[in-house]
Parts: sequence; structure tokens; C-alpha cells
Amino acid sequence: MHKREKGKYGIFHTAHEKSVKIFKTPLVLVLIVFWVFFAILPGKANSIPARNIQSKTVPVFNTAVGFIYYYNGNYPDAIKYFNKESKNLLKNSYFNYTLASLYFKNREYRKSLKYINLALSLPSKNIKNRLTKTKIKYLILKAKITASQGSIKQSAEILKHILQKNPYNLKTLLFLSNLYIYKKDLKTAVFYLNIIKLNVPDNINAYYLLSKIYMVQNKKKKAERNLISLINIDPYFKKAYFRLAAIYILTGREKKAVNVFDKYLKINPYSKTAIYQSAILEYTLKNYPASRKHFLNFINIAKNLKDNSRLINNAYFFIGISYILQKNYKRGLIYLNKLKPGRHYIDAKLQEIEIYIKDYKKTGDIKYPKSIKEIILKMLSNPKLNKNLKFYYFSAIALAEIKDYRMSKHIIKKGLLKFPDNTALLYELGSAYHALKKDGNAYEAMKKILRINPYDAEALNYIGYYLAVKNKNLKKAEMLIKKALSYDKTSSFITDSLGFVYYREKKYTKALKLFKAALKKLGKSATVLKHTGMDYFMLKKYGKALEYLEKSYKIKKTKEVEKYIVIIKKNKL
Repeated sequence: MHKREKGKYGIFHTAHEKSVKIFKTPLVLVLIVFWVFFAILPGKANSIPARNIQSKTVPVFNTAVGFIYYYNGNYPDAIKYFNKESKNLLKNSYFNYTLASLYFKNREYRKSLKYINLALSLPSKNIKNRLTKTKIKYLILKAKITASQGSIKQSAEILKHILQKNPYNLKTLLFLSNLYIYKKDLKTAVFYLNIIKLNVPDNINAYYLLSKIYMVQNKKKKAERNLISLINIDPYFKKAYFRLAAIYILTGREKKAVNVFDKYLKINPYSKTAIYQSAILEYTLKNYPASRKHFLNFINIAKNLKDNSRLINNAYFFIGISYILQKNYKRGLIYLNKLKPGRHYIDAKLQEIEIYIKDYKKTGDIKYPKSIKEIILKMLSNPKLNKNLKFYYFSAIALAEIKDYRMSKHIIKKGLLKFPDNTALLYELGSAYHALKKDGNAYEAMKKILRINPYDAEALNYIGYYLAVKNKNLKKAEMLIKKALSYDKTSSFITDSLGFVYYREKKYTKALKLFKAALKKLGKSATVLKHTGMDYFMLKKYGKALEYLEKSYKIKKTKEVEKYIVIIKKNKL
């Protein structure tokens, strides 16, 4: 048997080189060739004289190739092959309809309109004034063309003309409904969709479109009813489940939303979206075991598929946090440590740091500060993470919590190289300098904040309090702190600072009221308790002074507080 060279296709190879690839089409497309041969060419194949075979095979070939390109979605090439036969086949209405469809799909609306009008103008053998299925199909295409040209009114008139003779034609009613939705005439759209529901009660499109309209009109109960009906008709219609769940979430019925997803998962147990949404909802409802079950199921399905790393990261994060919320820290950290750099990675690491800070405060074990520093340095070395503001800010705060102010200062300075005008970082830098007893540097950091934002209440308060501590320029200190309080009226720290200015100004009764107000909100604050005790001491109420000073000393042991306690006890005041 003769074997052709690879890539050669006999007679088609030389004459039609460009069409080689299309002959890899499915069997149904090959059958179209035979349909064209018998339906379009006049007479029977076996009656064609031998002398006419060559002249007849070329139109068959061109039309067949045109159809193959059409069904493969290559509209420009399909048009090219059909146009080769346009002179021979213009009296065939279906050929004109096909050409009109091609031009429509290729967005050549004028040419499309020309050929559909030609198809409609050809004489029909059908009973006069009767619209056949074929003619309705042609008119619907004409309505689509006119709508695409922006003639919505004309398109609607064509469709209404169809309904005069065929009042319950489904495609026409659906198209007309969509036109009125586009025109934002929702009342008329609802009218036509309800006609569909009455006459074709199992058509899901009407229910779905009505649900969307009712949501726009804020008629959530009607939208809900239509979606429930739709699901009963077609339990495999995915969008209906998700829209129904969305309605339940919007109306605060998260448990019902979970039930909707559970129902869908019985039909499609491998739907990643449904599993993931169920997991999130269960997490929101604090049903953590069920949430974890869904998340683990999601990970199991998604791990072998592409482009799911972000959602898998999310799943591990929520599983870990759910365990932590239930105070199962060990289990929580196992899952948080499964996260890869990306979304939630920094949050997971900061959560881990927070757990270690708590453990350190409870036990005093130095392994926890060591672990905290290792985590922060590892993140700092990752170029994808060290551009994140949250990393610098919360890492600095964490290091301050374990009293490593030097490393805190180092991290903030690294952050300021990337975010030089960030006032939150500058404030933490000032706080680190203050802890390192470099008040001059702290003062400069706060002044820089005010140059960037003159309304920053915390910086104004810091400078004012700094002046009061140094017991100099108390009028300026009072002015700055009052200004800060005008921007943040609820701040107990600023209230305490103003009280301390009055204390320096020897307005002890006035100061005491502010200290008490600050304590009411702050409760156990070593600094405010110290200020209150010192104020009572100056008011010569030594019993009260000792009470507050001892409370302060119990929280934070300082030489200043100890000095006052010793004076009171030694002199039996």
C-alpha cells in the first residue's frame, strides 16, 4: 500500500495547502460535506453527467470547507469560502441565512443585515401569513443584528411581530425579555418572563433571569422563590445554588447558605468552589470542626491541580487559626507552618510570634524570644516579604514586647528605607529610642512625624509629655497635649499626659480628675497609677498615695515609685 509523506493529504495538499489542518475535524463536520452535496446541488448525485463532475465538485468543496471553518469558529475564512459560491447560491435562503450568521459573528452587521433580508425576501412555499420555525429563526437573527447596531426599538418590533403570530415562542420571549433588561425596563421584562413561566414552566432561563431582576429590585424573597423553583426543575444548575447561597448570606442566614452548598455537593461532591465556600461559612459560624473538614477536603482535591496555591494557603491559614481560637496552639501552629510565602503568610508568622510572646510572659523561657527573632530574620531575608509594611510594623512591636529595643530599632530603620514617610513606623522608632533612653532621637522622630502630618495626635502627645517630664516649657507642653486631645478625645494616654502637665504646674486637684478619668478606662496602667499616687502624695493624702503607688510597683518595679513608698512608710505619713 502506498504511504504518503508525513503532512501530505493527496489532492488537497497542493491545491488547498491552507486548508490542511481543518481536515482534522470531528466526524460530524465531515458529514456536513455530504449534507451540502445533497441539499444544495440540484439533482441527485448519480444523475450528474460525467462532463459536469469537475465543475460541480468545486462548489461542493468550497461550501464544505466554509462550513467546516464556520463550525470551528474561524469566521473570516468561512466567509471567504462561502463568498466563492455566493453567485451560484444566492437564491438559496438557508445559504443567505448562514452567510448572515457568519457576518454577524464576525461583527460585520451591515453585511449581515443585507443577507438576512435577502433570506427573508425569497419566496416561501408555506401558507400565507404563517410564520414557520425557519422564518422565526431568520427574524430572530435580524432582531439580533439590529440590536447589535443599537436599534433596540426596531429589534423589539421584529420580536413583537413574531409574537403576534406565535405568542408563546420561547426564544422570542427570552430575547425580548433580555432586550427590556438591557433597556432597564425591568417591569416589562418581568411581564414577558412570567409568560414563559406560565407556558413553559420547566424553562430554567425565566426563573434565573427573574431571580436576577428581583435582586436588583431588592425583592430577595421573590428571587429566593425563583431560584428554589429552578433547582427543583434542574438540580444540576450550578449558578442557581451559588446565587441562592448569596441571598442567604446577604440576609444573615448563613446556616441556610451552608445547607444550599451541602445540597449541591451531593450532586457534585468535587466542586472546589462549593467546598471552599462551605468551609468559609462554617468558619464564620464558628463551627470550626465542620470548617476544618471542608478545608481539608478542598486541599485534598486542589493540591494536584494548577493555580490553587493561593486558596490552599488560605485553607491552611483558616485551619490553623480555628485551632488557635479553640486554644489548641500546638495543632494550630502545625497548620500555620504549612503556609508558603504569599497571602496570609505574614499573618500566620505574626500569629506564631504572638503565641510565643504569650508563652514567654508566662514562663520566662528564653527559647521563645530566640524563636521570635529567628522568624523575623527569616522573613527579612525573603525579598517577597520584606516589601510588606505590616511585616516591619508588627515585627517592631513584637520585639518591643520582648524588650529587644535594639533589634526593634534595626527592623524599623530597614522598613523606613522602603517606607520613609510612614508615620506609624516613625512613631515606633521614637518609642524604641525612648526605651533605649535616647530621648533626643525620639524627640526628632516625633518632630519628623509632625512635618509629615501636623495633626498626628500621638506625636503631639509624645512631644508635650516629653517637655512635661523634662519640666520645661510647660505652656507649650499644655498647648500641644490639648491639641492632641482635640484630635483624639477618647485617648486615655493623652488624658493622663494633660494631667501630668497640671501636676508639673502644681494644679494637683485638676490633675487628679484627669488621672482618675484615665484609670477608669485603662485600669492597670503602671504609669497612670504612679502619677495618681504621686498626686495624692502632693495633696498630702498619704494613705491613698501609698495604695496607688504599691499597685503601680506591683505591675512595674521602678526606683522612682520605690522612693515614694519608702518615704511614706519610713515617716509613717
